[in-house]
Amino acid sequence: MKKKIVSILFALFSFVALAVLAPSADAQTLLTTTTLSAAISSSATTHIVVASASGITAGSTVLYIADSGSTGEAVFVNAVNGTTLTVQRGYQTLGSAAPHASGTVVFVGPAIAFSVTVQPTGSCSRTSIGINNNYLPVIAFGLVGQPTTINDCVGGQWVSSLSSLNANTFTAAQVTPCSTAYTSCGTNTAIAAATSMYCSEIDVRASKYVTGLGVLNGATVGTDKHLVILYDGTGNLIANSATAGATTSGASTWQKYAFTTPYYVVGPAKYYACAQSNGTTDKLQMLTTGQGDNTTTKAVTGQVFGTIASTFTVPTTFTTVVGPYWELY
Repeated sequence: MKKKIVSILFALFSFVALAVLAPSADAQTLLTTTTLSAAISSSATTHIVVASASGITAGSTVLYIADSGSTGEAVFVNAVNGTTLTVQRGYQTLGSAAPHASGTVVFVGPAIAFSVTVQPTGSCSRTSIGINNNYLPVIAFGLVGQPTTINDCVGGQWVSSLSSLNANTFTAAQVTPCSTAYTSCGTNTAIAAATSMYCSEIDVRASKYVTGLGVLNGATVGTDKHLVILYDGTGNLIANSATAGATTSGASTWQKYAFTTPYYVVGPAKYYACAQSNGTTDKLQMLTTGQGDNTTTKAVTGQVFGTIASTFTVPTTFTTVVGPYWELY
């Protein structure tokens, strides 16, 4: 009888332990990225060099080299020697191995993260993907005759990328800054209060691997620190710069803030860029009525500098002198 009770308790303990240790079915995991640090000139080579081998494990990692929707290639990692990898070419892809340029973006993940063959469509939720073992973006290798697509859940809808990565800097498509020197925007500047977050819409025309956000400074800089945040169209956190912030620099010019982790932005789609400040001295150029008022903007109050919310309620209307000028780079 005692043995039976012990067995039951052991089984119950095991079940609870597995429940605690098992990952949530609703949790989404972002694929990490790196880049090729040397061109792959031959489709026959089995050695490639990446900028970083972080998260890459021999015998279990798959890489997707994302030249474009039609020429991208998946490879399986057989061995890791620093940043030089021995790989199996053309893994799970329909086409043969192909050359790739230096600097090409490479997605990194386990084999289970690359198991989709049909492009997702329709509505979606970033907190419960429901496919591809909940990895984002969803890289669908496609059926026979169909290109590979890179898909992300943006603004509650699946957005798919078929085009090659765009090397150009994106700016807010609906905004034309005041002049080449950006000094004639001076009357539109505003001090960024330390308890507010200033947000404006960015309409991304095409997919791009982005490493940060540039914001247009006002005429007063050099005292306060700012940080930047990127949200999707429904207010889900995508990426951000260091929470410690960086001191403003360059009056009436674009100041770039690097993301802590680069992100592959899928478009066309709407995103929101936001700025926080730790002081009340330095200024940002702001969109104003008659100049950029076809853009939705918002000042979110009750903020603590360096504390980044995972979601925020996106604006539905334009408010003057609360939305900064932005560029994705």
